[in-house]
Order: sequence, then C-alpha cells, then structure tokens
Amino acid sequence: MKKILIVIGVLVGVFAITSLSGFHLTKENAIPGDVKLLQSIHIDKDRIAVIYKDNMDGTYGVSKLNKKFGLLYQDGGGAYGYFIEEGKPFQAMGSGTDKDSIVAVITPNNSTIKYIAVGNYMEEVTPFDKYELSLNDVKSNSEKYMLQEVINNHVLFVKLGMFTEDFWTIRAFDKDGKLIADKLFGMDARYINWQ
Repeated sequence: MKKILIVIGVLVGVFAITSLSGFHLTKENAIPGDVKLLQSIHIDKDRIAVIYKDNMDGTYGVSKLNKKFGLLYQDGGGAYGYFIEEGKPFQAMGSGTDKDSIVAVITPNNSTIKYIAVGNYMEEVTPFDKYELSLNDVKSNSEKYMLQEVINNHVLFVKLGMFTEDFWTIRAFDKDGKLIADKLFGMDARYINWQ
C-alpha cells in the first residue's frame, strides 16, 4: 500500500510541476485561453507550428509549440488577436526568428480564394505597380514560392531558416488560377482588379 501511495504522490507532483511550468498534455491546452486548433505542422521533432481560433472572441492566432518528453506541449510564442477586416480579402499573421518562420492566412467564409502562395520572384514590383502573375507562373517558379490550397478558410506555412521579406509576400488566386489579391511586404492585403 505504501508503494502505491508513493507512486500516486510522484505522479501528482510531476503533474503539478509540469502544469506550473506551462507544460500541457494537449496542443490546445498549451495555448493560452479557450482555443480551437485549426491546423498544425511539425517544424522539427520538438516543435510544432499551429493556427488556432479563440473561442471567446473569434480572433485567430499562430504559435510555435515546444514538445517535451514526447508527450507534453509548451507554448513557445507567436501572434494572436487577428481578425479579417471588413473589405479585406484575407488576414495574414506570422512569427519568425533566425531559425524558422511561420505564416498563416485566413479568408472570409464567402471567399473565392482557392490558393495562397508565399514567396516572390518579382523583386522589382512595388506596391504602386500593376503586374501580372498567374498560378501557373507560381508553379513554374516553385523554387521561389510555397503554394497551398485553402481548406476551411485557412493555410499555414513553415519555412526553416531566417525570416525574409519574400516569405511575407503573399498572393491569392481563385479556382481558375487568376490573381485576385495580394499582400506585398510591409503593405496591407488588397484585392487586385487591373482590367
């Protein structure tokens, strides 16, 4: 009986210490607040990028979770409190270090955006220039872009290595591969209609 009490005491102690240290058994619990996890991507064996929705205020966030001992999660920081502004095609959010970067994009429920590309091979384009770019152009320059299909109104990208301006250059395409919105580095997201 004494051994059972010791084992229970040790388990309670470990649980209390890990909880007080910010370690949790689930990814959702590691993120502060009442959140719904939308997507996660392994950065490496000990770190996970996540995009989530705050159940209390409906905002979105991204975080890098640290995985410890193979079964515990700890919030490693990120960005939170984002929402889609009225009249904007999408909302981007992200977090970056010299080791890696994450970028997430959320779209409105009625959006016609089907694909999101991050990256850039058109460095000479300024926010004031009209330019042409198609989904086929992005696919033809795959070494300069990361491309994902929008599923459930969000995408999540992970890039190893240092944060770059190109990784924060975002373009949105419709189902036919037509460019319909962008967010050039340092600028707001905007619709494109240069007919």
